[in-house]
Amino acid sequence: MSIARLVRSGPRQVSRISSTALRPVPKTTPKYPSSQNTFRKTHTLLSEPPVILSRQYASAATAIRPPEPIPIPIEDEIISRPVQGAGVILPVLQDIQNLLENEIGGDDLWSKRIRSSIADLSAERRGRIAVIGDSLAAPRDVVSALLQDPLADTEASRRALLSRHEGSNIDVFQIGHGPNPHREPESLSLSASWLQATGYDVVEVNTMKAEETISTLLSTDSLVVVLDPIRLNDIPQLSSVLPLALSRGSVHFVINGYLPPNATQTALEAKLLEQLSNLKVDPLEGLTLNPASIPISFVKAEKALNALDALAAGLQDHGPSTSTSKTRAFEVFQKQFLESHIGPLQSSLLQSLKPVSEPQLSTSRQVAGLALSHIERIISTDRDIVKDALHTVSELHRGAQQGASKAKHLSVASRGIEGGLVEGSVEYDMNKVKNQLEERFNGRLSWLGLIGRTRVDDVQFELTNHLNNHFATDLEKQIIFESGQLSHLQIQLNQLSDHTIRQLSHSQSHSTSTTHPFTSPLLLNHLSTLSLSIPPLTPTSLTSPISTRREQLLTQSIPRLHSSAQRALLMTYATSLVGVSLSWMSYVPPISITSAPTAVGLGILSVVASLALGQRLWGKAQKKFWRDWTRITGMMKGDLETRFDTALRTQVLAKPLVAAEGLEKLIQKREKRLDELQDKVNGLGKRI
Repeated sequence: MSIARLVRSGPRQVSRISSTALRPVPKTTPKYPSSQNTFRKTHTLLSEPPVILSRQYASAATAIRPPEPIPIPIEDEIISRPVQGAGVILPVLQDIQNLLENEIGGDDLWSKRIRSSIADLSAERRGRIAVIGDSLAAPRDVVSALLQDPLADTEASRRALLSRHEGSNIDVFQIGHGPNPHREPESLSLSASWLQATGYDVVEVNTMKAEETISTLLSTDSLVVVLDPIRLNDIPQLSSVLPLALSRGSVHFVINGYLPPNATQTALEAKLLEQLSNLKVDPLEGLTLNPASIPISFVKAEKALNALDALAAGLQDHGPSTSTSKTRAFEVFQKQFLESHIGPLQSSLLQSLKPVSEPQLSTSRQVAGLALSHIERIISTDRDIVKDALHTVSELHRGAQQGASKAKHLSVASRGIEGGLVEGSVEYDMNKVKNQLEERFNGRLSWLGLIGRTRVDDVQFELTNHLNNHFATDLEKQIIFESGQLSHLQIQLNQLSDHTIRQLSHSQSHSTSTTHPFTSPLLLNHLSTLSLSIPPLTPTSLTSPISTRREQLLTQSIPRLHSSAQRALLMTYATSLVGVSLSWMSYVPPISITSAPTAVGLGILSVVASLALGQRLWGKAQKKFWRDWTRITGMMKGDLETRFDTALRTQVLAKPLVAAEGLEKLIQKREKRLDELQDKVNGLGKRI
């Protein structure tokens, strides 16, 4: 068949199309206003979608027709109407927006995405399919080859499509369907059969900022990811975008370019599926992510563009050898276009987009579900923070208790065993002083020593000096050393409390612009006031029981013992004097009832009896003193234990325990708040 016959067969095929198949097609303008991140305004379609002309694409065509487009009537007015069914999802989106702005702490990024989704439901629009990929994958070439149709395109529309990015580097560029080519700074409107057949506009995304890229993709209804056959999805630009895109579903991977040597499509597809399986994706509720079910297409956009260029050049050639050049151009086009596999990609995308009857509602539900997933991740992160905070508070509490237990275990007041003596204990030190006093009572302060020296007043003087110099002196030195240890422990625990408060109040996972859940001005003020009210531990903070009990012995027990010694001495002297006097009187006239030896014996007996009586009285006085000694020293041990425990509780452990208790209350309050948020999220999830 000659090329002339092939060219003439085109009009004949068009003439067979029934006139009833031509339906009015809405006149559209670019739906995306000038913006690099999101689309804020949308235009609407007319009442019904157009009927698609029943013809084949160039990839499967057997004949070429002239480039004149088929005349299709266009309506002049565009009627804007709301999205049907939007009344169900709009309240959910508004509640999610309130949750993000008022409950989460002002999440501006997702709030903007929800607001954009609410604005998108204000009027019906065409579907949007995003195309993303880096420059090495040449996604722009894929779009250029995808939207061209040599059987329908005019030279003006083809030139507008191919030159859309000349002299500009636009992050987000929209290609919409329209009757004539119309170029705006960030959009292009043209008559493309693939755009007309699918009812979708193409959005080219070429931004390097992940969050802006995600926001743009969330305003579209489907996604085409263009990859090169060498790196596939191992691209920094896509590493943070793909997990969220895959969680939505409706993703088509296109591998563009020549395959590496010794590589097959099966091997590259397996490699891509392995890379996708390594991504951490949380699909929306009701969706299951199976990498094997994700559509993957292999194309060579460069070959398709070369084929289309050759065909366009051949059709425009009107020289002497027109027939030969057109024949050669068609052969080049047919061979290279078929090898590019652009035609199967067009059909595959058309089949995947057709089942989505309400893309705006579907996209809004997806955005709402992703926003709820984002909130749940925040709740989960906050629960982890609460767990860490509980652990930190437990560490603070445990550190304080361990320090106190260690100090108490090493304390002098807690030393000793029942039924025995431990060196350094209170009992040991008191027993040593008691032995020293007993030596004095058996020596200088014995009854005969007092009688012989007639120095009863030495009792109080000597005992007072001995107790002042030896009563619990070693014990007092140890307690002073313990006071220093407790003071050091107090400083350490106060610093640990302040560090814990700062650590929990300035977590790295929270923005500095929001109030941290564990920041409590009342708690901080209470701790500051408590720090000022707690007196520091001094060397004499724990020695007051020793001073008190020593003073009690010096002011009560020793004076009482001294008085008893004086009474015993007077009684001895008086008894001896009376006995000697009576013995003498019984001997001298006029009584003379005894002889001289008898009188002397009676006098000596009375002296011995008086000495024995004095010894007995002095022994009773000493017994009373030792009873006082046992009682007072025993009470001193209890006082030391009580004073030590009081110092630990009110001075050393006061601040850390109050800090731990206050933080535990804040943590409980936060846990209750997170439970309430989770209930709200669960309720919103059921309404989507």
